[in-house]
Amino acid sequence: VLDGPLAPIPCASRTQYQRCEDCNEATCQVRYLMLEVRQAIAEVLDQRSLAEMRDISLDDPPVARDIGDLPLAVKVQA
Repeated sequence: VLDGPLAPIPCASRTQYQRCEDCNEATCQVRYLMLEVRQAIAEVLDQRSLAEMRDISLDDPPVARDIGDLPLAVKVQA
C-alpha cells in the first residue's frame, strides 16, 4: 500500500500541502509542472486495484513498456 502524498513537492500536494517560502505560487512554473506530475501519478494509480497489485507474482519477469521515446522496465518488488 502506498503511503504519503502523490505530489513530488509539498506545494503541489493535495493532502500535505505546504507553501514554498522562496517562490510566488501564482507564477511558479516548477509548481505547475509538479501539479501535472501529481495528476499523472494519480491517473496511473487509479487504473490499478489493490487486488491486481497483489496478484502480480514477484517471480514474473519485468514488464517492458515503451512510454514515448523512453523505454521503461517495471519490476514489482515487495
